[in-house]
Amino acid sequence: MSSLLFILSIGASRNPDELGQSLVREIAGLIGPEWRLGLRMEQENGTYKLLCYWNLLPPGGDPDTMAPLIHRCAARLVADWIVNVWEPDLLQKQLAAQHYYFSAAEREGVVLKARQVLQQEEKATKEYLVYKLGRRQRITARLHEVFQAHRRLHVDGFIRFRLRDYLQRLAEAMDAAVEEYLLEKEYNEFIRLLRYFLEIQEAKLPMVHVILQTSGNFRLLDAREQPVSNDLVDGVNKDMGDQDVSYEDLLISTLVTVAPEKVVLHFWEGSTGGDALPTIQAVFGDRLHHCPGCKHCLPPVRETGNI
Repeated sequence: MSSLLFILSIGASRNPDELGQSLVREIAGLIGPEWRLGLRMEQENGTYKLLCYWNLLPPGGDPDTMAPLIHRCAARLVADWIVNVWEPDLLQKQLAAQHYYFSAAEREGVVLKARQVLQQEEKATKEYLVYKLGRRQRITARLHEVFQAHRRLHVDGFIRFRLRDYLQRLAEAMDAAVEEYLLEKEYNEFIRLLRYFLEIQEAKLPMVHVILQTSGNFRLLDAREQPVSNDLVDGVNKDMGDQDVSYEDLLISTLVTVAPEKVVLHFWEGSTGGDALPTIQAVFGDRLHHCPGCKHCLPPVRETGNI
């Protein structure tokens, strides 16, 4: 092929045909019908090679004037290809090497979490550190350098040798995703255990009002809005012994021990209800009801010192 007509080539262990079609469409929309790109696909020993060349030139047209435009467009499309298509498999390989005991479904979930970690980092970069570039933009810039200097790219080698920092970031995102997944798994096991204890417990009260306070403390009232018997609460305190427990742990343990048929939550508007709220919702399910508003749901009144 004449060097005058050759534009660039892309080699990869994956079939880049769809990538090439995208490049032709995008360039055609930018340069008009007088310039036309052609594609040729070669395959040898499991490696694909996409050749891009000029199929039509306008009279007197200089291909060198179009090269920077095509290189920028190709760099962006290949970067998208790496992030959208290669990245999930790169994460899967890292996960399989370090955490082979995960099931296929677990691996899919962890890889999804890892990509969310990367997306959150990129979002934060754009919002707070504008002088830095996201992973997609960094890859695009390096690809552009390769196309400008050599016009030839092998994607597998490019990732292995030119994107080592990117691979390291994938590994860090994977570690964060695995840790998050294991914590979630542990939490879900904890919830299942609490549900089991709740089901086998005999209900000691038909209803309990839970008043969550901004300090993190709580009050428990029975159906007559009287404080729950100290015998019940003290029994939980005795069982927990000298353990270093939070108000949230104590509240959940008390509720599971009392096993009320109905739990009514009270907290004032603007409050999140504390860290215990998601766990209470997960454990008690249909037994849980939110008070639409009453005297217990009013925000605390600050004392002014005036009579």
